[in-house]
Amino acid sequence: MAKSRDKQQKKKERERRVAKKKLAAAEQRRDQEKTAEESKKKVPGRTKRMASATPKPDYVPTSKKSPFTQRRSGG
Repeated sequence: MAKSRDKQQKKKERERRVAKKKLAAAEQRRDQEKTAEESKKKVPGRTKRMASATPKPDYVPTSKKSPFTQRRSGG
């Protein structure tokens, strides 16, 4: 009878360890998903897509000439 009690005790302890391990793994997975969601919320996907689809040329300001005055002055 002592042997059967020992076996039951060992079985219960093993079940507890396995359950703790599963809970820890599930919690870790939840944390990873949470951090992944937070990083996605910061920059929406379509914003990234649109920025990469339309490259902006380097803007270099130049002196503007008014075409109106050139036409009026005739030259």
